Amino acid sequence: MSGRSHRVRKALLPGLLVRGALLAATLALGGCFGWVDNNLTQSPTPWRRVQPADLPVTLPANPKFPIVAARARTTGAIYSSYNVVLGNPTLLPGENRLSIDVHTLPDSPLGMFVQPPRVFPVPLYSTETLAETLAKEFPGLKTKVADSARRNRYGDYDFALAQDATNTCVLAWQLISDHDRTLPRRIEAIRLEYRVCGTERNPRALLQPFDNLVLTLPDAVLEIDDLTRF
Repeated sequence: MSGRSHRVRKALLPGLLVRGALLAATLALGGCFGWVDNNLTQSPTPWRRVQPADLPVTLPANPKFPIVAARARTTGAIYSSYNVVLGNPTLLPGENRLSIDVHTLPDSPLGMFVQPPRVFPVPLYSTETLAETLAKEFPGLKTKVADSARRNRYGDYDFALAQDATNTCVLAWQLISDHDRTLPRRIEAIRLEYRVCGTERNPRALLQPFDNLVLTLPDAVLEIDDLTRF
């Protein structure tokens, strides 16, 4: 073996040893924490029916927008999604609903580094995606994004209006990610989206369920209004 080849092999050896040690540590963590599949490859499970009592939210009683059905699914071990179908007193197409996406933190150290793609974008909407969503949700209705945000017990949220001669619709969306004032450390973020059409002309009546919903997750979620620091 030439002296040059020997020197090249000697220079590469430390890097190979480090990579080998990292691989061994990864495999060891995988064995210790039950890690089997690459978390990035995990797909959402099929939607399954759940009872309203199994939802992570309680909605105020409203005879015009009762809970008709509820569905849930998971993505990997850290994302849980829920879809609550609400009554629709109008003849407009589309489904009145509340959707909830919960992003929890992984239990394992390895899971902290390898997580599936987030099931919702941040920010939730851009100008383009919001325009596309409003056109899809409320075809034929005149839409307008509210000039200022509203507030529920978990902070500020944005919303848009859609109207025709006899119906009014709202689309509200909220990202809860404030750990200092609202979320426990175990929960990374919560996304809420609320879409409702009704015959009222005043959108406040349509937003009332969203203003007064209560999250009932296993970890305690604090309410903004209960904190004197705000």
